[in-house]
Amino acid sequence: MTVRKLLIFVLFIGPLLDAAPRITSSAASGPDLTVSLESTRPGWPRNEAKITVTVRNVGHMLAPRSDCRVIIRQGHAPRQVIRTIKKAVRALGAGDRYEFAFPVKVGLGLFEVAATVDRKNKIAEADETNNAARIMIVGE
Repeated sequence: MTVRKLLIFVLFIGPLLDAAPRITSSAASGPDLTVSLESTRPGWPRNEAKITVTVRNVGHMLAPRSDCRVIIRQGHAPRQVIRTIKKAVRALGAGDRYEFAFPVKVGLGLFEVAATVDRKNKIAEADETNNAARIMIVGE
């Protein structure tokens, strides 16, 4: 190949090859909702804890409106449900988060707090396995 032909290739055809469309997975570049839980320690005399739920979109696209369900139940058998909270979550842009908190009064014993976002999998996400979180609270 002569220098002239090589120069023509580099100047004209090279950029065309770089501009060729790349195929990417739509799920990998889509939204990805995650949920996390935090709790204060139940305080005396009311034995009340503050639960904070954070829903994040760690994906690369807008996540449409969804909902988050929080269930508080006994930590031991018969694992009776104490309280259920359902909260609407606004649309979240890439890197955005939505946070809400609520008090919960617990008695003596162990309690489980479980939160799930997009539990019916209505949103196509990059990772469908990170939509739930659990913590345990000890009432004293």
